Amino acid sequence: MLLQPADFRRVPWKNGLGSTLELATDAPEPGGPWTWRLSIADVPERAAFSRFDRVDRRLAVLEGAGMDLYEAGSGRKVAVPREGQAHAFRGEDALEGAPIGAGVRDVNLFLARAAWTGAMRVVRGESPALSLRADVALAYLHEAPAALRIEADGTAIDLAPGSLAIASWIALPATPPTTTLILARLERRKLPLVASPRA
Repeated sequence: MLLQPADFRRVPWKNGLGSTLELATDAPEPGGPWTWRLSIADVPERAAFSRFDRVDRRLAVLEGAGMDLYEAGSGRKVAVPREGQAHAFRGEDALEGAPIGAGVRDVNLFLARAAWTGAMRVVRGESPALSLRADVALAYLHEAPAALRIEADGTAIDLAPGSLAIASWIALPATPPTTTLILARLERRKLPLVASPRA
C-alpha cells in the first residue's frame, strides 16, 4: 500500500493542546478505533503529552534542533533522538515535551500493548540498501532530493518525498546525503498459551 499526503488526516490531540498529522492507522474507517498509529506532530512550545492507556509509544525528532522529555514529579530529563532508534515509553507515563528552538516536529508510533510489539528508527543522510520484514513494515520518506525506487511485497514502486509505504516486506536502495527516512517494524503479539482444564 502506498499513501500520499492527500491520504493523511489532521486530528486534535487528546488533551486539546495541539494537533497531529495522522499518516496511517489500522482503523477500519477514518477516525475509528486503531491498534497502531503513525503520526507527526508540531511542538511549538512545552506541553504535556496526552495520556494513552494500554499503549506503548515510540518517539523521535523529525525536524528542528531537538526536544527534551520531562517526567512529572521527578523532573528527570530525556533527550529525544533525532537519528537511530526512537525513544520508547508507556502511554500512561506523565511527560512534558520541551522543544529546543523553533520548528520542532516529532514522529510518533503508537502500539496497543495487547496487540503489538515494535520499533521505529530515523535514518538521516547516506545509508546502504536495507530491507524490512515484519507483520507490518512502514517506510515514510520525509525528505529526499527525488523519489526512491523501492520494492513492497515484491512490487516495485516509487516512494516520493512525503509518502508512506505499508507492506510486510520492503526493500530500500542506498539513500543520498539529504534523505530523512522513518522506518518501523510491527509484530503481532503472540497470545500466551493457556493450559486446558483437567477433566
